[in-house]
Formats: sequence, C-alpha cells, structure tokens
Amino acid sequence: MTNEYLSANTALLRKIEREIASRKQAEALLEQKSLALFEANQKLELAVAQLEKSSAENLIKLEFQQQVDALLIHFGRVFLRKNLDDIILDNFTQKLTENTLIEQCRLVVLQHHDLGLANQQYGQLNANVDLKDGEWLNGELQLPLTIHNERYGSLRILVRNQDIDQAFIKRSIVLVTELLCGAISRQHTIYRNIESRKIAEQSERSTRDFLAMINHELRTPLNGLLGTSELLSETALNHQQTMLVNNLSQSGELLRTIINDLLDFSKINSGMFELIPSQFEVRSLISTLESIFEHKAQEKGLLFDITAKDNLPNAIDGDLERITQVFVNLIGNAIKFTDKGSVLVTLDWENDQLSFSVQDTGIGINENSQEKLFQPFTQVDRSSKRAYEGTGLGLAICQQLIQLMGGQLSLQSQEGIGTQFYGTIPLKSVGDDCLHLIDTPKKMIHISSELAILVVDDILLNQVIIKEMLNKLGIVADIAANGIEALTSAEKRNYDLIFMDCRMPEMDGFEATVELRKLKFDNPIIALTAGTTLEERKKCIECGMNDILTKPYTSEDLKSVLLKWTS
Repeated sequence: MTNEYLSANTALLRKIEREIASRKQAEALLEQKSLALFEANQKLELAVAQLEKSSAENLIKLEFQQQVDALLIHFGRVFLRKNLDDIILDNFTQKLTENTLIEQCRLVVLQHHDLGLANQQYGQLNANVDLKDGEWLNGELQLPLTIHNERYGSLRILVRNQDIDQAFIKRSIVLVTELLCGAISRQHTIYRNIESRKIAEQSERSTRDFLAMINHELRTPLNGLLGTSELLSETALNHQQTMLVNNLSQSGELLRTIINDLLDFSKINSGMFELIPSQFEVRSLISTLESIFEHKAQEKGLLFDITAKDNLPNAIDGDLERITQVFVNLIGNAIKFTDKGSVLVTLDWENDQLSFSVQDTGIGINENSQEKLFQPFTQVDRSSKRAYEGTGLGLAICQQLIQLMGGQLSLQSQEGIGTQFYGTIPLKSVGDDCLHLIDTPKKMIHISSELAILVVDDILLNQVIIKEMLNKLGIVADIAANGIEALTSAEKRNYDLIFMDCRMPEMDGFEATVELRKLKFDNPIIALTAGTTLEERKKCIECGMNDILTKPYTSEDLKSVLLKWTS
C-alpha cells in the first residue's frame, strides 16, 4: 500500500515537473514570439514612417515641378511676345519665389547696355557669400547664364527645405536658366540688328547726302560750262573761235557723260537708283540720238543710220532719260571704236518690248575680253599706250540700267570685223488717242516776251546763263540770290513763273516755295536742281513746285518748260 502510494506520488511529482517544464518552455517560446512580434511591429512602424516621409517629399517635389513647368510656359510666351525689360524680369523673379521650395532668388544680367535694360540685378536674395557655379552651399545654388561661351549673368536661389533631393531641384532650375538664356540671346540679337540697321541707315543717309552734294557740286559748274559754250556758239565767231567753242562743248559733253556714269554707278550699287517713267514719242528719241551722233559720225567719215521698223509704236511709256543714256553709251562706243565703215541702229517692237540692235564695223572684241566687258572700270586695253580713253563704266551701266527695266543686253563680236550689241527692254505702248497728252516742243508754237519771270539762284554764273537764254526768247527776267529775296520780289510783282534753285544760303528753294504758297502765289514754280534721285524730285513736288529743270540744261530745255507752263 505504502509502496503504491509512494509510486503514485512519484509519478505525480514527475508529471508536475513535466508540466512545469512544459509551461516554462511555453512561456519562453511565448516570450520569444512576443519579442519577434515587437520587432516586426517596430520595423513596420519605421517602414510606415519612411513611406509617409517619402510620400510627403514626392508631393512636395511634384508640386515644385508643376510650379516650375507653369513658370516656364508662362514666361516662354511672354519672352516670345515682348522684349525683355525691367518689369518683366522683376515679375519673373517674383513668380520664382512663389514656388513651394524657393524662398529667395537673385537674377544678375550683365552687359545690360546691349539689352536695353536699366537695372542689372533683380530679386531679394543677399548674395554675401561667393558660390561656385553649380554647387550647393547652405541651401543656396548658383547657375550661370551662358550664351555662346560668353557669360551674361547668373541665377541664384535659396531653398526652404534642404532635405529635398538637391539634384532634382538643380535639374529644374537648369531649365529655368535655359529659358532666360534663350530670351537674353533673342534680345541681344534684336538689339544688335537694331544697331546694325541704325548703322546701315546712317551709312545710307551719308551716301545719299554725299551723292546729293556731289551732284550739286559737279553739275552746277558743268551747267556754267555748257551754258556758256552754247551761248558763245550762237554769237558771231571766226573759224578758229568756232573750233575752240566746239572743242569746249564736246569736252563739256564728255565730262557730263563721265559724271553721269560715275553718279549713276554709285546710285545703282548703293540701291538708291530709281526709274522715272513718262510717256514720250519714239521720234523724239530718234531725233535726239541723230542730233548727238550725226556730226561725230560725219567727222570720221562713217555711215550712221537709225532704222525704225513699221510696227514700232508712235509713243511708249518708259524712262526716256535712261533709255537715251543706254543708246548714247552704245552708239558712242560704236563710233569711238570704228574708224571706217558704218554704225547702224535698228529699233523694233516685239511682244510689248523694244527690241534694238547697234552694229558697227569697228575693231571688234576678242572672246576672252568679251567675258569681262560688262564689268565696271574694265577696258579691253588698259595699258598706258591704249588708243581709246574712257572710264570703262559705260557698258556696265548700260547692262545695269537695262536689267533694272527688266530687259537684257548681249553682244556678238569678231576681232577686226565689228561688234553688234542687241537686246530688249519691256515697255508699254501708248495709243494714238493719248498722243495729245504728250508734251513736245514741236507742238507748242509761241512764247510771249511779255512774261514776267523771276530767276532765284545764288550762283552768279548760273544767273548770267539763264538770263541770257531767256533774253534770246525776248524775256527780261528778274534775279534773286536766295529765298528771302525771292519772297520780297514776289510781294512787289506778280510773276507768271519762277525758276527756283533748291540749294541756297539763308533760305533754300524748298522753304521759299512753301512760303510763297502760303502767300497765295499760285503760278508755276520750276525747280532748278542738280539732284537726279527720285527722293529729291519728290521733295521738290511735295514742297509745292510744279516741275523740275535739271542742271545742266540747254536753251531748248528751258524753252520746253516755258512752253509747257506758260503757253
């Protein structure tokens, strides 16, 4: 009994020990699991915190990027529509600091004298510490504004949150600086073009003024020379005196041709040459050419003939002066380089074009020289022993004039046999029913010697010449030396016509004409001018003048004007 009790008690104790050991083991396992669960929970909380932090940063970055994109779009349009100015750049820096991450900024624009800016710095950031371009320091970043390897300034920012990815911020600010560089480059180009245009306009004005001055200074004494020789030729002269006067006239005409060529060449190459079309009769062109060259051809024993085909219209619309100039150069060269034989001119009309040919039996031109014949200042023989003088401009100007009129000029030549220049000039034919509108001296019949004429010119020689030309028509003209004297004379006498020089001291012809029109002087005022550009002619008409008599003028030119305005 006792043994059984002891045995049972021992078994119970063992069971209890096992249960205690099992419980301890379970408690240890529970403690281990609890610790693992705690650690896992800690990791989860950390992960959640990191996730929340990352999400907040991404939201900030997203908002920052959206604001930068909006800035780029808005000011990209502004920079394209408007030129940079201080107000736009102030607004730019203000908008930039309204960004979530940018607390302050500072924009520096160098070389503002090239950009039209009054200021050089924009924004509120105090940049007391030097920064290297592209490097961060205490939340500040500075990026350069560089265009074609030239520094135009810098953009410096201070960020509010230094924990945000700085590389990400820098990439966005680089886009901002690129936008600024594009705007500055465009502005610089605009101002550079403006400056270049100002220089070009100043150069053009200087060229115009120079040509106007040269026109006046060369043509004015030439007017005296040719006018004097013409007046002398109509006086009683012995044979020797006649020969000397003829030499004087021919030299003057040659000088006029050279001056015209040089001035026209300058105007064409400076883009200031303009055609002045008018209606004229073809026979007047032919008569002019015959009067110029018949005597010269006879002196050399040459046959000179101008043939007008039957289909040539009676009158055409074009720049008579320039068409005449072309034929004068072509025919003059043909006669100059032809010692025997003939110079034949043919005029025809094909497809609304004046077709022409100038053929001579002169020295001819070899093929190598033909290629450079139309180049300015070029002659076949440029040696000091050459037999023919000239500037080498005539043919170059002929080609340029014809091209300006829309035509073309070509040549065929064989050395020792002769040369033929031929070409076309597009022109408008004038119907016979419009011929009565064309003023020609032959249709006018009478000039009254009772006309009251005032001549206003400051140069004594010109006064003498025009007064003598008028005396030949039985007209005694009054003389005034400047615009002030002209006004005084016009108040004392009612003149039928006034010849008004344009360039005079004290009061020029333009101002005098304006004042005369204010005084209700309604009769014709004719400009006496050496100016040949369309701009100068327009100025004459705009100030109130009725017509223009270009220096140097002849008695026939003077007579034509009087017939036109007083008959």
